[in-house]
Amino acid sequence: MNIRLKVTYDGTKFYGFQKQPKLKTVEGVLTKAVEDTVKHKVKLFYSGRTDRGVHALGQYVNFYSNTTIDLGNLPRVINFHLPNEISVIEAKLVKDDFHCRYNSIEKHYRYVIFNGKYKNALFYNRSWHYPFKIDEDKLKKSLECLIGEHDFKSFMGRDAIVKDTIRTLYRIDVKKENNFIYIDFYGKSFLKNMIRIIVGTAVQIASSDRDVNLMREALYAKERKYAGLTAPPHGLYLMNIRFDEEK
Repeated sequence: MNIRLKVTYDGTKFYGFQKQPKLKTVEGVLTKAVEDTVKHKVKLFYSGRTDRGVHALGQYVNFYSNTTIDLGNLPRVINFHLPNEISVIEAKLVKDDFHCRYNSIEKHYRYVIFNGKYKNALFYNRSWHYPFKIDEDKLKKSLECLIGEHDFKSFMGRDAIVKDTIRTLYRIDVKKENNFIYIDFYGKSFLKNMIRIIVGTAVQIASSDRDVNLMREALYAKERKYAGLTAPPHGLYLMNIRFDEEK
């Protein structure tokens, strides 16, 4: 059977999602929990990697097993073997040739900014505390030029290894609720640190007298030095992934 799991995690204490030698990662801990549950070795196929400190409300993995545990009960059993920072919230049987990475057609990420004057202990490591005034309209306008297919090389983190830097953003939504600003990104795939660099650049523009066209200029420059700061990882969440299950 090919089983797909929906997974949530608090990335604070992990060195990212992907397995790394001698480091605590979400993939490493989750793999062991699944193996302890089904009583055999498994290979997890995941939708995407998140960096150190990044959270997820909708990460997905699939694996093959002939376990006799009922799918409705499988998340509870796996969760028994997991720390509180990771939880499986759904198990589903999918086609044999389904693959979480290759069948994904849209990823939804959210960046959360806490724009209150003073830090709040309850939001520590859950949002970027930015205590300075952010012009919401200017923030939105700075991001508009990024929608569509572009070369996002200026917004890629250092040491990334990719075939190309062309990516497509389907949508960017900005919403403010009380002291929180939520920036939602929808696209098929993203470069290393891409969202965090975009957010950092947009916030610098929207909290200063900088021109909104600086974002467009950075995009066209195709050099990292023309973009702004990299927003901290703890404000970023992988919210959900949409799949084409007929592939």
